[in-house]
Amino acid sequence: MPEPACEIEGISEYQLDNGLKVLFVPDSSIPTLTVNIIIRAGSRHEPYGQKGIAHLLEHMMFKGTVAFPDVRNVIRRNGWSMQASTWNDFTNYESTMPGTRENLEKIIHFEADRFANLRLTPSQLTEELKIVLNENSNAKASPENVLTEQMISVAFPWHNYGRATIGNQGDLSKMTVDSLEAFRRTYYRADNATIVLAGRFEPQLALDSIQTHFGGLKYPERVPPIESTIDPPQTGERRITVRGMTGKPVAALLYHGPAGAHEDFAAFEIFLSALMDTTPGYLWAQERFRSAALVSPDILGDGQLWGRISGLKQRGFVELYGTMPTDSAPEPLLNELVAATEHFAENVTREQVRSAKRRVLARMQSQLLDLRSFAVELRYWESLGNWRLYFLHRDRVKNVRVEDVQRVAKRYLHRDNRTEGLYFASSEPVLTTIQEPHVPPESFDGFHRESTISVGEWIEPDPLAVESRVSRRSFPNGVKVALLQKRTRGSMVHARLTFRLDSTVMPVVNAGALLLLPKLITSTNAKAAARLRVPGSVGLGTTFGSRTVDGLSITIRSEKEHFLLMLERLDHLLSGPCFTQDEFETLKRTNVASLERRSRLPYPLADEHLRRSGAKSLQEELDSLKSIRFADILDCYQQLTGSVHGDFVAVGDFEPETVIAKVAPPLDRWQSEREFQPPASYQVESESTELQIDGSPSACFAGDLYVQVGRDHPDYVALLVAHRVWMLRRLIPRISQDVGLSYYYSNSLQPLPGTNQSRVSLRATCDSVRLLELKRAIADSFYSLHSTEITVDELSLAKEHLANSARMKFWSDKSLLSSLAETTSEDRSFIDESNLMRRINEVGLADVQQAGKNYLNFDQMVIAVAGDVALTADPDQ
Repeated sequence: MPEPACEIEGISEYQLDNGLKVLFVPDSSIPTLTVNIIIRAGSRHEPYGQKGIAHLLEHMMFKGTVAFPDVRNVIRRNGWSMQASTWNDFTNYESTMPGTRENLEKIIHFEADRFANLRLTPSQLTEELKIVLNENSNAKASPENVLTEQMISVAFPWHNYGRATIGNQGDLSKMTVDSLEAFRRTYYRADNATIVLAGRFEPQLALDSIQTHFGGLKYPERVPPIESTIDPPQTGERRITVRGMTGKPVAALLYHGPAGAHEDFAAFEIFLSALMDTTPGYLWAQERFRSAALVSPDILGDGQLWGRISGLKQRGFVELYGTMPTDSAPEPLLNELVAATEHFAENVTREQVRSAKRRVLARMQSQLLDLRSFAVELRYWESLGNWRLYFLHRDRVKNVRVEDVQRVAKRYLHRDNRTEGLYFASSEPVLTTIQEPHVPPESFDGFHRESTISVGEWIEPDPLAVESRVSRRSFPNGVKVALLQKRTRGSMVHARLTFRLDSTVMPVVNAGALLLLPKLITSTNAKAAARLRVPGSVGLGTTFGSRTVDGLSITIRSEKEHFLLMLERLDHLLSGPCFTQDEFETLKRTNVASLERRSRLPYPLADEHLRRSGAKSLQEELDSLKSIRFADILDCYQQLTGSVHGDFVAVGDFEPETVIAKVAPPLDRWQSEREFQPPASYQVESESTELQIDGSPSACFAGDLYVQVGRDHPDYVALLVAHRVWMLRRLIPRISQDVGLSYYYSNSLQPLPGTNQSRVSLRATCDSVRLLELKRAIADSFYSLHSTEITVDELSLAKEHLANSARMKFWSDKSLLSSLAETTSEDRSFIDESNLMRRINEVGLADVQQAGKNYLNFDQMVIAVAGDVALTADPDQ
């Protein structure tokens, strides 16, 4: 191996003669390899009249080359998981796969070939434009998205940051193959790209392969395009008002701020973190607004607040949002948001800054522990100028003082630097001159770091190999424990405690109270009380509760040395209610607002209508949630204690007997003495429901098919393969690849635990005007199983796809934990998974053909469609 150009915390940088930057983050204990190709070009670089071309080209990069004509088939055959994204300053192409030599060499060849030899045709562009335009319509279905797009355009009237990455339909409709090729030749160059490899691979082999396939890629010399126009300082507050037919009133603020590479950005981020409950996700992750207590409940009503921060190459900004009750005017909330934000800096304390720093640093450490996430995260920092800025930013966060936060807040968060948004002249201005694009230091000499993260252990991603490492225990009272011992990256331990309610308890429990209870059990006040009872356990890990289909779960994530203390904290969390009525009211308000918002969006409305078939309607559940009192929560807590059935699973490095001793008290306290009674089979009649949303540009088809074939049925394996054939070769080409009907779709076949049934679930979005076309295409995909025989090639592809899906369960410790929890609750083991894969491999074509005809019947489906259904009325009916 040649000497790297630089090496920091286990990350090595190499550079080819043609300018391509190569980053290696090897870890042989991880079964997967992640490859991330970063192009330092995004919507900021788009020419006038071609807004959305960067994102459109991202889609077109999957259209194939002479060497790889069928990209989707390459992905499926090799078991790759591939995603791509476009943002203001970058486009990236991420692939995760089993870390084998064959995959390494093939993915490098594939990426280099499409990088240089992409083959585009007008017909391909025409079909893909339908997908992208559908995605554009889906984005505009949300009032918040529409307000955001227009508010940013007002805040950046000249700069390309003011133009949405998704583009506009006028420009997109005029795109040509020539314009796409011109943009690609300009920016898809070796000297404008970085390739990141993280996980299981041989560095020398990887470097040789990159040199072979990327080393010869060169383009003619060119004059770099002129950088984006720089907006002058804002000279007063700006306001945009947007009116629409759907959604709640929204009030929003945007403040200009420093670029992501600027030294002020660390304090800028800490200020926002101090203002929120949890760390704001870097670029567009929504989080709860911390100063909710500063906003009058009389004004906020049952609305909610959130914010996000963006640190880009040439500028940064922060956004704050609040929703209002349906019949309210948003102006009072806007005034409250302004006061809460612009005066918060005067009252911020050192403890608030320390707490915010701890959250931001914990998030960055979590990214370092998850190599796939870290490989993807590097796209932001490379787009800012240099991947090492990630570590420089971490140092800056560590050194942020309360005085820095106050200074930055005073500089950027004031009236004349503010843009206001509402969905339904000032005196002498205070000019805020945003710094020129910040140039990272040319030399990072002396910036050397040694990695302090321990390396994990490799386990063959095979069910039998994994099961040989699992310790399973069943106690006389019915409690089940499954522990998988292995060394993990960063010595992290992942654990989950699950409480299931059987068919005798579930009907008598208040459903709304059960929805809120898991998060209240792990609320801020409850965890603070538990920390007081377990000295020295502050900041040792995370604990969060979730509602499950048949109960609730509590997940723990902690380093090995702190895991036992975290289990002690778990015992205290489950020893009695520690949450407060204020926390209950806040959580109730948030969930009501969320449920109301989902009831006006096509996908959630259709999806949740089916999930409630035979139960409460969405409106009934909303009314029930609004009527819940704090006493109902306490009653539910007492009702569940001693009435549930518990499982505990963990993945990591620990001593099993010690762990079992720690979790036994809470499990015994909550465990029911009765034998678990599984739910009865679902009795659902075929029906079709239309849910009208006036003015919605997008729509959703939701369908569930219940078949009398459980996991133990003789036809189950054949049905599993037939379903996969239908999905890959009959459904997807009809609704996405060939006709561009649907941008987003999901599909699954899931055995229903405790019953002799399985459920096929399908969800797909489209433009409202094409809803009937989508429904007919889905019906045709089912009917094709009866009219067209399944081929040997289709059978082979389905089996390979199922095998790859099975291996994915073992790709990470988190997915291992989920698989361990699933098998434990259903009294299965990974030996059953191995037997299932053997049976899939052995099942014959005739059996699969017959299963498809017998069970996959569109006419027996329960269907709900949501959107502006009136636009799709069939004149023949």
